[in-house]
Formats: sequence, C-alpha cells, structure tokens
Amino acid sequence: MKTKFTIFCFAFTVCANIHTVNAQVNVQDSLALVDLYNSTDGPNWTNHKNWLTANPVSTWYGVTADTRVKIIQLTKNRLKGSIPFSIGNLANLQDLFLSINQLSGTIPSSIGSLANLLTLDLGSNNFNGNIPSSIGKLTNLNYLSLNNNQLNGGIPSSIGNLTGVTYLNLGANMLSGSIPFSIGKLVNLQIVHLLNNPLSGSIPFSIGNLVNLQILDIIYTQISGSIPSSIGNLKNLGSLNLNNNQLSGNIPSSVGNMVNLLHLDLSNNQLSGNIPSSIGNLAALEHLYLNNNQLTGNIPSSIGNLTFYNMFELYLNNNQLSGNIPSSIGNLISLFKLNLSNNQLQGNIPFTINSNFVNLNDLDLSDNKLSGSIPSSIGNLPVLQSLNLNNNQLSGTVPSSFGNLKILSALYLDSNRLSGTIPSSISNLKPSISIDLSYNYYTFDALEFVAQLFVLAKYDHQKNIPIHQNGSTLSVSAGGTLSNNTYKLLKWEGTTPVLVATNHGDSVFHPAVSGRYQVKILNSVAKGLILYSKAIDYVAPANPVIAFSENTLQQYNKANVFRVYPNPAKSILHVETNGNATLSLLDQSGKILLTTNINCRGSVNVSGLGAGLYYIKNNNTQAVQKVVIAR
Repeated sequence: MKTKFTIFCFAFTVCANIHTVNAQVNVQDSLALVDLYNSTDGPNWTNHKNWLTANPVSTWYGVTADTRVKIIQLTKNRLKGSIPFSIGNLANLQDLFLSINQLSGTIPSSIGSLANLLTLDLGSNNFNGNIPSSIGKLTNLNYLSLNNNQLNGGIPSSIGNLTGVTYLNLGANMLSGSIPFSIGKLVNLQIVHLLNNPLSGSIPFSIGNLVNLQILDIIYTQISGSIPSSIGNLKNLGSLNLNNNQLSGNIPSSVGNMVNLLHLDLSNNQLSGNIPSSIGNLAALEHLYLNNNQLTGNIPSSIGNLTFYNMFELYLNNNQLSGNIPSSIGNLISLFKLNLSNNQLQGNIPFTINSNFVNLNDLDLSDNKLSGSIPSSIGNLPVLQSLNLNNNQLSGTVPSSFGNLKILSALYLDSNRLSGTIPSSISNLKPSISIDLSYNYYTFDALEFVAQLFVLAKYDHQKNIPIHQNGSTLSVSAGGTLSNNTYKLLKWEGTTPVLVATNHGDSVFHPAVSGRYQVKILNSVAKGLILYSKAIDYVAPANPVIAFSENTLQQYNKANVFRVYPNPAKSILHVETNGNATLSLLDQSGKILLTTNINCRGSVNVSGLGAGLYYIKNNNTQAVQKVVIAR
C-alpha cells in the first residue's frame, strides 16, 4: 500500500509541476503520458530526455504538443511492457508511432477513442490477442500498421469503417478466418499487406472496389478458391502478389485489364486451365511468375507483346504446359531470367529465344520434351550466367559458339541425347564453371577434354556404347586416348557380373567360352565416368581362327615404329611412317584387304569395313599394329 501511495504522490507532483511550468498542456494528456512511461519501463528507454520532469511536455523526447498532445514518436526506443488503457484519453492525438519495440499484451480497446488519429503504427512488437473491433471508430485514420506481432483471431469487419485509410499492413501475425467483405469499402487504399497469416476462405469479390490500390500482397496464407474476376478493376495496381496460397481455378482473363501492372506473382498455388491471352495486354510488366501451378495448354503467343524494355523475369516452370515455345517470346529483348522447366513443351528451341535475348542472364528450359539441336545463336547471349537445358531430348553436339559465353557460371546439359566431341572453343569459359553433361551419349573423346578443363564438371552416366563381335573377338570403342583407358571384360553369371579379363590400352578381348559379356571402361583422365558397353550374348566358334593374328602378327607389335590414329577409327585412319612405306590392312585371319603407299604421312579410308579388330602392317619393316574399326 505504501508503494502505491508513493507512485501516486510522484505522479501527482510531476503533473503539478507540468501544470505550473507549462499551463497550456492538458492535465489529462499529461497523466496519460505518465502512465505510458511507467507501463513501458521508461527509465530504460534508449532516450527518455525530459520525461517526468518539470520541463514543458513539448520538450519531452518524441512528444509534439501545444495545448494537447498531437504526436508521440517513440519508434525503436526500447519500450517494454504494455500500452496503458489511459492512452485513449489523448483525444487530440494525430500520430502514434510505437513500432520496433518490445511491447506486449493486448492492444487496449480504448485506442478506438482516438477519434483524431491519422497514423497508428504498432508494428514489430510482441502484441497478442485480437485486433479490437473498436479500431473501426478511427474514421480519420489514413495509415494503419500492426504487422510483425502475434495478433490472433479474425480481422474485424469494423475495419471497413476506415474509409480514409491509404496504407494497411496486418502482415506477419497469426490472424485467421477470412478476409472480411467490408474491406471493399476502403476505396482510398493504396497499399495492402496481409502476408504471412493463416487466413482462410476466398478473396472477397469486393476487392475489385479498391480502384486506387497500387500494391496488394496476400502471400503465404491459406486462402483458397478462385481469383475473383473483379480483380481486373484494379487498373492502378502496380504489384499483385498472391503467391504461396491454395488458390485454384483459372486465371481470370480480366487480369489483362491491369495495364499498369509491373509485378505479377501467382506462383505456388493450384491454378489450372490456360494462361489467358489477355496477359499480353500488360505492356508495363517487368516480372511474371506463374510457376508451380497446374496450368495447361500452350504458352499464348500474345506473351510476346510484353515488349516493354523492363520485362526482366518470366517463370512458367513446374506446370503442365504443352506445345511449342512460341517464337514471339523472342520479342522480350530485355528479358533477364527465363524459366520454362518442368512442363511438357516440345519441338525445337526457337531461334528467336537466343538471337533476341541479348540481356538474358538466366535461361532455364529444363525438364521438357524439346528436341533437335542446340542453336548456335545461343552463344550470342553476352550476359548469360546460367543455362539449364537438362532433361530434354536434345541431340547433336555442343555448338562452338558456347565459347563466347565468357561470364557463364553454370551450364546444365544433362539428360539429353548429346554426343560427339566438345568444341575446343569451350576452353574460353572459366575453369570454375559448374558444368553438367551427365546422362548423354558422350564417350571419353569428349570427356577427357572436359575433365582437363573444368574441375567442377559432372559427366557421369553416359549411354552404354555398342560392343562389336568379329569372329572370336569382342571390342568396343570408348573414345579418348587409348593408353588412358582400362577395359574390363565382365561375364554375367545369372544377375552377377564377374570380371574375367583386364586390358590396359587395348579394347580387344578373345573370350574362351560362350556367355553374356559386357565391357566396363575406366579412363585415367576423365575419372568421373565409368563407361559401360551394352551386353552381348557371345557364342564361341568351334574352331576359332586366331593363330595367324596372335602368332604371326602380334609378335611384331612390340617393335612398332609407325603411328596410327585415331584408334578406334570410324572412317579415316591416319598413318605416320619414317619415310616411304607400303602398308597393308589385314583381317584377323591374315587376309589382305587393301594395300597403299605412304610417304611419311597419309590416310586410309576404312569407311567400307565392318566394325571389329584389324591389323595394319608396314611391309618394309614387318611392324604390325592393331586397329579397331568402330561404327
């Protein structure tokens, strides 16, 4: 009892002093300020200059006053505790800024008594409980921010009485229930943030009444149902964010009426149906995110109408879109990021995608059904940093123009049908690039080069290569430098492969018994890949004719004094000798298939020969080399 009496006497003395020194300040307002100071741990505020002193109230830190208190500005001032009920006595208060503090408890219902309030900012505190319905009495309010608290319950329908509000932020709370239909009465609203609340129900049709709205954020909630067609009335809207909800149904065609829209994000919902062609009316659009929905049908060609020079990002990935990529997409010449991955798009990559997108920074067409070759014009994208074409049906070789992409940091070409060699121009790219060529049709011919250039390269799981049988021999063509390859012959015993032979630098095997065989190949340079041949059911000949090749020819192999390349060969075999020499090409039985004269350097056309093992003999020196013909 003594303590309470002491506090009362202290407050009375302070107020008496206030009244004496500054007779113009209303005593009721002074007492309300004393309550605010005492209930929010005033002595420990960051700044409490002149509070509860004999100095005029107008000199107290954060207070603006004449005869009545008009403004309290105590943002980020380490207030801790609760707002006293007596705050409602500040009848002439116009602006109350208490954001970014440690205030807790409920918002007192007496706040509704502040009939002259223009600004109420209680954001970034620890308030809990409901938003008091009395807040609807603040009919002069034009700024309301209660974001980043722990408020729960529903949004009171009385909020519809705040017809003068231009800014409304209730984001990052625990508000539940539906968005009240009465929100449509706030015809002066320009900015609305309702994000990060467990709101449910649908977006009210009355949202279309907010014709002055410029920003609408309703993200990371649990709202469902369809997007109302009335949203097309919001012709002044610059940013519409409805992403990460449970919205379903079609995108209304009326969305094309929002001609001032700069940013449209409907991603991460359950929207279905076609992308409306009216979306091409949004000529000012800079960012379009429709990804992670269930959209179907073609990409409308009208999307190419979004030719405003600030159209930077287009994300349509993770839908069920089909058909070809429209060539009109190439009109978006300022596009910065394009992601069409994880759809069912098919056909070739249109030439306009890469010939016109000179500002494209991130191109993702992965996880579609695109076919044909990669157009060489893709090398004309001077600012491209990330290219993702993985998981398509692209074939052919990597175009040499890729070497022009000097600032590329990520290249994903995995899970296609690419084969052949990697162009030497790719060595222009920086060694630290993340490059993925996995799940293609490459051999060590291409991958030795890649492994030496790019330490971060991935190239595992290439398609199994053919295995050739010629009489009693099996051979494969794995590419790369022959001396870098180790060939392991596996014989399948039921479901288990058993190693039966290992060759270093020699891809030819002579199995002794019939069975199912497969060759496993390792390369000492391209260590990130183990290449396998297809399996073959081999039947050993009753009388294999190998005596000539093994006994007569192979004895000279160690005395080799001439060079033959490539080996394995496909169509042309190049030969280098010491001076003039006559060479013969023989099969395994020793039969001469052709003879030619070579003077230091020459070539032999082997395109008409079947795949398998052959021998080339220098008739001048009797030296012999094995040659594998691959098809």
